[in-house]
Amino acid sequence: MPSRYDRATEVTVGSLRLAAVPVAATVLSFSKIARALETDSVGGVVFPFPSGLPTLWTYVSLPNGPAGGAGGAPLGGPLSVPLFVVAFLSGLLLTSALEAGFLGSLSRQIDGSRPSFVESARRFTLRIAGANLLRAALVFAALPLLVVPPVALAVVLVVSYLTYGLSFVVVVRDERLSEAIATTLGLALGGGSYAAYGLAHLLVGAACSLLLTGLVLNGGPVGIVVGAAVVAVPCVFVAAYGLLVVRDLTEGEARAAVRGTRPRAPPGGTE
Repeated sequence: MPSRYDRATEVTVGSLRLAAVPVAATVLSFSKIARALETDSVGGVVFPFPSGLPTLWTYVSLPNGPAGGAGGAPLGGPLSVPLFVVAFLSGLLLTSALEAGFLGSLSRQIDGSRPSFVESARRFTLRIAGANLLRAALVFAALPLLVVPPVALAVVLVVSYLTYGLSFVVVVRDERLSEAIATTLGLALGGGSYAAYGLAHLLVGAACSLLLTGLVLNGGPVGIVVGAAVVAVPCVFVAAYGLLVVRDLTEGEARAAVRGTRPRAPPGGTE
């Protein structure tokens, strides 16, 4: 049987057209582009867990910018909060639609069926938006801990580990969000391939982020374009591998459950 790496590579090769999705998501992150172009920083590192839609920004360390609207411009006046909420939710919905179409198409490719980006987006967008909103809410709840950087880093890493598989589970299991959360927590607490993949991606991603952060922060617009192109196909592989990890783990649990509930034959007889 082919290894998971070989299967993910095969799916990636068969889904090269989907590499345009991480590029689009990178380009549509206007505030991050603005922060990258305006900062005086020349380097940094991030420790990323796998993502359902990884982009260039997954692997680039950006300085914290001012709260703002499109392009990162500061908002002021009585409409600042409503405008920020509208901009945030609009961006969340758009990114979630891209992620839903991306993951759903890859999942269908794994199944050997015809990928459909639009159908996948229609089916999974709202649940993936809920998953992304949950992650954002958990990070927001941890903001008071930012005054103690080591504690903040530990909290962010733990939250990221526990929830990185949520979008994968939504697509693979086609579960309601509440059920997907329970499934994801079970996989995370069970360790195994879920933990191994998360840790491997964190270490490799951190090493890559040193190079990509330097390229983007020192290369200006050209650095962003080159960086987006460089990570496009690897982003497809990262998502495909994550889907395969969740598939293998949940299908293995299902087979074990079936074996565990199968009635035993009576002594000396047959079933």
